[in-house]
Amino acid sequence: MVRFTSLVVAALTGTGVLTAPTPETDDSLEVRQQGVEPGQGVHDGYFYSWWTDYGAPATYRNLPGGTYSIDWQSGGNLVGGKGWNPGLRARAIGYSGTYQPNGNSYLAVYGWMRNPLVEYYIVENFGTYDPSTGATTLGEVTCDGSTYKLASSWRYNAPSIDGNRDFQQYWSIRTNKRAGGTVNTGCHFDAWERAGLRSGQHDYQIVATEGYYSSGYAEITVSDVGRARKWSGISYVNSSPDKMLIQHSPRDNCLLGYMSTT
Repeated sequence: MVRFTSLVVAALTGTGVLTAPTPETDDSLEVRQQGVEPGQGVHDGYFYSWWTDYGAPATYRNLPGGTYSIDWQSGGNLVGGKGWNPGLRARAIGYSGTYQPNGNSYLAVYGWMRNPLVEYYIVENFGTYDPSTGATTLGEVTCDGSTYKLASSWRYNAPSIDGNRDFQQYWSIRTNKRAGGTVNTGCHFDAWERAGLRSGQHDYQIVATEGYYSSGYAEITVSDVGRARKWSGISYVNSSPDKMLIQHSPRDNCLLGYMSTT
């Protein structure tokens, strides 16, 4: 499949990959008239990114706070979401909402790093296409109550935040799909590093919805719920009213077990 993030960056960074004016089509007019025009910016305190190839009617809306919505129909490639710029290696990202894909789609924490140049995905849910397909598998990690498959792949002379470059993609794909919860990004970066994948300097970091020749609807609210609190040399976050999720460290945020609070 075409990686949506590669196309996103090409369209938004002005690298020359897609600098020619886009012909005005009925689809592009529909996107412009119904929602936010494709681009990047800040809305109500959150960074947002929205891109479409105009292959299908689609509407992206910035809603109050960290909420956005996307409604799309089949026929092209699109991605949008809200988050932060720059991103953080260890951020507890809360998200919730509605995710209803029909076909090929992702719901993921997505971002870029430099030095090395890396495109990364923490995939929380997906439609009919498993994004680890064709990638090099690197094992598994348990984060935030679920197993994630680790993988990596390479893109050559492909659009990036620094123009057409060779770069690596890091993948962490949740096996127990969900459309709401907390993603402790440090757990995934630690797992990638243990697998030999280096971290770099963060560029933007969003919770993104992507559609690729599919249809669907998503309304997602994102928030930065902060770093895990520290307790007796280890960290924890509240898991339920009667127990806490005990974690390895503020850096790892990886599951060790549960402790009763009653």
